[in-house]
Amino acid sequence: MTHTTVDKADCTGRGESARNTVIEKMHSVPKGEGTAMCSVSDAFRQTLDRLGIADYVLRERALLIHAPGTRLPTTQLDVIVVTPFGVFVVMEMGFKGLVAPGPDAETVSVIDQEGESMLRTSPVRRQAAVVRCLRSLLVRHACPVESVAVAAASPCSLHPLLPESILEAAELYHYLRLRTIRFFSSARPHVSVARVVDVIDSHLLSDSRPEA
Repeated sequence: MTHTTVDKADCTGRGESARNTVIEKMHSVPKGEGTAMCSVSDAFRQTLDRLGIADYVLRERALLIHAPGTRLPTTQLDVIVVTPFGVFVVMEMGFKGLVAPGPDAETVSVIDQEGESMLRTSPVRRQAAVVRCLRSLLVRHACPVESVAVAAASPCSLHPLLPESILEAAELYHYLRLRTIRFFSSARPHVSVARVVDVIDSHLLSDSRPEA
């Protein structure tokens, strides 16, 4: 088993504690089971309903034109959610096993049930270009844009030192609750969901728009 990618911490004591947590979590991953996928879209809908947010728009499997004129002009968005407190670009993370920090901010380490480790591009890195594009498009609307990755495969366990934007579906309520508190306590005007959706839809590939 590769330890170098999961022992990473700010100090020796914290690193040892993190390593022990990883080992415990690995043993808690069920053995010999198939992979089940949860619906991240449903998790977002249920969470927003629980928060009392009725004004929102959710798009699935949309192709965003984020780099026109380049070799790879589009990116598929698993889920994008427009709310009165910001836009969330959501990746359905299909990794199975234990997901831990990689050797740098660009990667994560996925450790399978046999203890084998494989480096994968971090969801934060994978969605960085899309987030930059949307922030640029929506800057005049004063609309925050965040990247979120939600574990969709089961069994899957997340290391506690991963970025806070990489989370389990059960953590979504707490994550969005903090975002609503932070936004509304700042006394900023609510995001116009309809206007922001119009901007985003105008940059979706035509055959991926809802009306197509």
